[in-house]
Amino acid sequence: MHYALVDDTPAEPSPRLKGNCKRCGSIMIAKCGQHKLWHWAHKSRVHCDPWWEPETEWHRAWKNLFPKDWQEVIHFDPVTNEKHIADVKTSHGQVIEFQHSPMKPEELRSREEFYKNMVWVIDGCRGELDAATFHVGLGSRVDQPDRPTVFPFHWYGRSKLFEDWQAAATPVFIDFGRPIVWRLVLYNPETQQGVVGPIQREALVNDLTEGVPLAKINR
Repeated sequence: MHYALVDDTPAEPSPRLKGNCKRCGSIMIAKCGQHKLWHWAHKSRVHCDPWWEPETEWHRAWKNLFPKDWQEVIHFDPVTNEKHIADVKTSHGQVIEFQHSPMKPEELRSREEFYKNMVWVIDGCRGELDAATFHVGLGSRVDQPDRPTVFPFHWYGRSKLFEDWQAAATPVFIDFGRPIVWRLVLYNPETQQGVVGPIQREALVNDLTEGVPLAKINR
């Protein structure tokens, strides 16, 4: 985690600092090594939120595009008393989850049902060749379109990057490490063909920050 409560105030990790978890209140230890991203870890070594995954530099970079007080916000369901730590929750009530690792369909559905008003941002560079393979399958496309549009693509990769996320009920944006991120419109695992829509990373962050409704796409 990037933040823990120190004297009831969210704080970043620093050497020898201790704090408390924002979700469960247990003791957190600042991990400030030379080779890993500085982060907070539960003293018990067991994270209290089963949906949490180890944070990478990719996670941290995306989260830092949003205000500090929007990051790692506790989302609470007063009906079920269930609570989870949202990567980002905007002042407009929209949750943004940044996902590096593959996810089981059951957890995908559970998260979407819990957060409801949410979007996914997926690390498209997790697989060594995924970014290059995607751009080969996209063909000769304009990387900075003058108007909103969509493009067909063919997936030649071995990974299940698109298959894993084609069942999502909420918007999915895939980040291949370029200024353009790609919204997944549809994907057919049998033909390995799909459709994506490009948006500038800066424009996406601005829309999410300002609470601009994302364009509806009919599948």
